[in-house]
Amino acid sequence: MTSGLPTPIHATAQNRAPHPPAGVPAPEPSREGLRDFDFLHGTWRIHNRRLRDPLTGSTEWYAFEGRSVERPLWDGQGNLEEYEATLPDGTCLRGLALRLYGPKAKRWTIHWSNSATGTLDPPMFGTFRDGVGTFYGHEDFQGRMILVRFLWTSASPEAARWEQAFSADGGRTWETNWIMEFTRTGGPEHPEHRRTADRAPAGTAGPRGADGAHCCPVVELRRYRLHPGQRDVLIDLFERELVETQEAAGMMLIAQFRDLDDPDVFTWLRGFRDMGARAASLGAFYGGPVWRAYRDAANATMVSSDDVRLLRPARPGSGIPLVERPGPGASTAPASLVAVTVYTLRAGSASGFARFFAREVEPLLVASGARPVAIFETEPSTNTFPRLPVREGEHAFVWLARFDDVAAHERFVAALAADPRWTGEVRPALARWLAAPVEVWRLAPTARSRAIR
Repeated sequence: MTSGLPTPIHATAQNRAPHPPAGVPAPEPSREGLRDFDFLHGTWRIHNRRLRDPLTGSTEWYAFEGRSVERPLWDGQGNLEEYEATLPDGTCLRGLALRLYGPKAKRWTIHWSNSATGTLDPPMFGTFRDGVGTFYGHEDFQGRMILVRFLWTSASPEAARWEQAFSADGGRTWETNWIMEFTRTGGPEHPEHRRTADRAPAGTAGPRGADGAHCCPVVELRRYRLHPGQRDVLIDLFERELVETQEAAGMMLIAQFRDLDDPDVFTWLRGFRDMGARAASLGAFYGGPVWRAYRDAANATMVSSDDVRLLRPARPGSGIPLVERPGPGASTAPASLVAVTVYTLRAGSASGFARFFAREVEPLLVASGARPVAIFETEPSTNTFPRLPVREGEHAFVWLARFDDVAAHERFVAALAADPRWTGEVRPALARWLAAPVEVWRLAPTARSRAIR
């Protein structure tokens, strides 16, 4: 691939490796590998987001729309994709992907072609594990060989997600440069599709969830009060021992934060496919050997751990969009800030508040420099894992916004306060919906937190 308007999706490449490159762990194959891509069969609308200049430190992204038809081959052992997109300069791009599962090697190959070349590129190789497909290869990128990684995820029959990342340092760090969010526009082409989706492991949402492109249909927003001086102790233990091990039990670890205004608070989020899957995943983890090994050390840092809100996306597409998490051993936290705003609503007002927020509040937030990247409301279901209590008897409406740094957030706060319509009309109207003062948490992601964008 090159900067500018690249050859999309599955990357024109040379000398793609037949095995994961050195230094990159090979994913373990799933038990039913030949059905791993069943979720993709059907027709899709695709929203593409592309980093303009990969591996340069660029933060400028551009977007364009596409569509695809995905057809199964050999009862699901292979599939064929026909892709078409309109690039920002108006160019129409047509592509084709052939994906084949090798039962002996227990891995998939992905071959890509586009109408400009009319030939198949060398394949990418990989497998699925816990609902995430990971594929590796090499690419000659602007005169140097780099590593390429694809991630495929789906947590809903109606949506899927593909991500591409580059590494110029042998797989030690990765930069995501392309994200495709698939929304189904037609039924699955294969009758097994919905049964496969129904049995997908919990937590395979990724940037994923109710709409499949975001995480997740069920989210826990957890806020722990810690003993003085114990936050970094807990974060070190958490990120060393309790991240991948929770995800192995079927949940999605979304993000972890330090509260900038309270040194003794640790805030984090995790997601689930549904309430039943939540019960199963939590039971597996908290009844398993990892938690038994580390629970005393973790609990020793905490004063309380029951300030937990059980949430769901407030509207389609309002889950958390994510990128990959830094690997084990990462120690540099990003400078970005995530502001979490919590509205606790009066009894009986929840049904109309989302419309009020979208119509009156959100436009002023955006105009002042804060685009909500995720919007949630209380999940009303009964707690399916009562061993871990959640806040009950209240209805919360929660929105998250990402800022480049603390100064950017301060500029937003000042701009909103200076807006006469906010101070004179919308803020007083908002107050009439509320049962408690507005809570705003300024949170700094930890070194191994997934990025929220």
